[in-house]
Amino acid sequence: MNKVTFLFLVCSGVLSYGQQSHSGIVLTLDGGEPLEFVSVFNITDHTMTNEDGRFQFSSQIDSVFFYTPGYEKLKTTFSALRDTIYLQKNIVNLDEVVITNAKTILDRIRDSIGINYLLSPHTETFFIRALLRRNDTIMRLQDMYGNLRRKTSVYAGELELEKKDYEVELLQMRQVGIKKDKNNVYFIFPSFFDIFSEFVRINAMGPDFDVIEKPLENTNEIRVEFSPSKADVSGGSSGSYIINALDNAILSFEVSTKRIIAEPIRQRPEYHGPILLESATYFTKDKGNDRYFMNYGKRKIIVESKTKDQKEPTKFQIEILLHTTNPFSQLDLKSNVNEQKDVFTLKSPYNETFWKSQNQLLLTEEMLKFITNLAEDNKEFKVKSNLD
Repeated sequence: MNKVTFLFLVCSGVLSYGQQSHSGIVLTLDGGEPLEFVSVFNITDHTMTNEDGRFQFSSQIDSVFFYTPGYEKLKTTFSALRDTIYLQKNIVNLDEVVITNAKTILDRIRDSIGINYLLSPHTETFFIRALLRRNDTIMRLQDMYGNLRRKTSVYAGELELEKKDYEVELLQMRQVGIKKDKNNVYFIFPSFFDIFSEFVRINAMGPDFDVIEKPLENTNEIRVEFSPSKADVSGGSSGSYIINALDNAILSFEVSTKRIIAEPIRQRPEYHGPILLESATYFTKDKGNDRYFMNYGKRKIIVESKTKDQKEPTKFQIEILLHTTNPFSQLDLKSNVNEQKDVFTLKSPYNETFWKSQNQLLLTEEMLKFITNLAEDNKEFKVKSNLD
């Protein structure tokens, strides 16, 4: 049995070593910019880069892959890893660029949904990071780890979104932040239900958009870019899909929507409203189930707000990051939180050992400074934290 197992591992190109760990940063080859959401993985382990492009990867397998849609996949080993990894952007095949329409693209995606996605109940493991900034300064940071039962991967056919579609078992949480700002404003965080349901909304194109298909050389990927065909004084949406040309599955979806607050509203004593919404969602195919799942995604919303006591408006920026692993499983999950409640109001003990050992998503330098500074001087604000 030992000989058979060893031969199988060699033939598969997989060799088992003792636990190895490596920390580094992933940058673009052309501009040297940090790359967020790069998957760092092998057949047994997975992590991803944070906003700084940094990662920490541990595994007993020697092979290491780096990949994000739109970039060339890099294969290496722990022994060959350097502190800085560069990824090359895929080149557009200019000879095959075509102007198309949104309906054609979306029909191709919809016709393949039943094959590409699991439309029945299943569980997965999640990591959520919720971050709040006030005028570009961090006010809150909350990381949550647990198990999720969802009714379906995507909503298609007669499936409709309902309140009990998501059940959450919160296993670990670290939470630190200011409850209210200088103007006594409490910014409401979304609920688990809001977070999970927003990441399944991936249709941003319509008849009033210009759409261009750009096949990427030496891959099966097609980049589909869309933008408003007419100028809109109130704002507009633009973005892109990357689609697998072999099965019409979405590999990534990015959209940015700008809103312009009309001047009469700005002249009011108080007002609030969103001025920017950005979303990025990435899908990965689980080889065991031959289905795609949402591996990671990020939403950013900037809200402009002014109270009666303010001369100048405040900009609140909320970022929600979701990373899912262990897809299509059947975990014995028991809901232990209110899925409809503002996540910042949730309570859970802090497990120092867990958070020091986890490498699923590293804290950025900005976040580390925020935690340190808040712990040193929190007299001005009322702080909520479970890090004590």
